[in-house]
Amino acid sequence: MKVLVTGGHGFIGMGAVASLSSQGHEVVVPKHSEFDLLDPAARQTLLKSAHPDALVHLAWQTKHGVFWTAEDNIEWREATMSLLREFLEQGGSRAVLAGTCAEYDWQTGAKTFSEDAPCSPATLYGQCKYETFKACRSLVEEGASIAWGRLFFLLGPRETPTRFMPSIIRPLLAGETAPMGSGSDIRDFMHCDDAGKAFAALATSNVTGAVNIASGTGVRLADVALMAASRISRGSLDIGALPARPHEPESLIADVTRLTDEVEFSPSHTLESAIDDCIAYWRTQDEVGEQTS
Repeated sequence: MKVLVTGGHGFIGMGAVASLSSQGHEVVVPKHSEFDLLDPAARQTLLKSAHPDALVHLAWQTKHGVFWTAEDNIEWREATMSLLREFLEQGGSRAVLAGTCAEYDWQTGAKTFSEDAPCSPATLYGQCKYETFKACRSLVEEGASIAWGRLFFLLGPRETPTRFMPSIIRPLLAGETAPMGSGSDIRDFMHCDDAGKAFAALATSNVTGAVNIASGTGVRLADVALMAASRISRGSLDIGALPARPHEPESLIADVTRLTDEVEFSPSHTLESAIDDCIAYWRTQDEVGEQTS
């Protein structure tokens, strides 16, 4: 197939592009500097020039600490639906879009979430994603081939420095103290490249509707931090130094039955190998930074 991947230069997108390319598909990856997907004219130009068979849409507002409440989530919702409609009208046959576990109702007390779990997003980001999903679901009911990959928690190279893993790893590598919260929350982590491969697998399958993109295994944040610390053997962890985040659920674990059984996908990385990748990446990045500063 000829596959258009938006966000193909990003944290997840690079893994999706690499996987699709390795399977022999022709992959088109637009640069944000050349195509602003929030611009209707740019979207039309992109689709006409690429004329893809399949669309993997990963681009959205993703700035860490901002995306939960950013007003342009609304613009991304509208741009995403416009892009999808134009893709289908042009004759596109298969679309896969990125959703989020933040679509689910985190206040139900559930520890594990399947795709049919109640949805009641608490943030603007989650609301806009869920509204987009519902529109996609309606198109599926009309016969369109669309899958919606609900991402849980990611780690790996190329993370924003303020995310959880870099905030632990970088101080430890520098021999400093890494503060964190209580670490009692349980989260479901997947390597970013495995997430990209999962989107590629979805794109080449005929599975429709929501599919959780996750490992299916929960781990306490404190245990993740301790794994990293044991590998670095420098600095120290200060567990409990940071205040708890309000309204955060105790446990967020994905039921990955659809991903495993229907998409027939399983991750390549263990949590341990993913942490090793994070450490290796930041060791190189920070060493380069020290040399150039």
